[in-house]
Amino acid sequence: MNDRTPQNDYDLDLLTVPEAAKLLRISRNLAYELVARNELPAVRLGRVIRIPRYSLDEWIASKAAQRVGLRTLSSPHG
Repeated sequence: MNDRTPQNDYDLDLLTVPEAAKLLRISRNLAYELVARNELPAVRLGRVIRIPRYSLDEWIASKAAQRVGLRTLSSPHG
């Protein structure tokens, strides 16, 4: 019996750093730098680095929220 739902599959989706870089439209080098600086959430499995898809989506959302917050703070009122 298979109890995996699409949501469970999504939750378990692990991306390589190059796959995440492609989704983010950044260079592989920059993606590896972000992982090394612990700015991009990643899981290390021995020497292998994987980025959970849900973590990447949350990271993107937080970066977008930061930009909106910065824009709101810097916009003139009146």
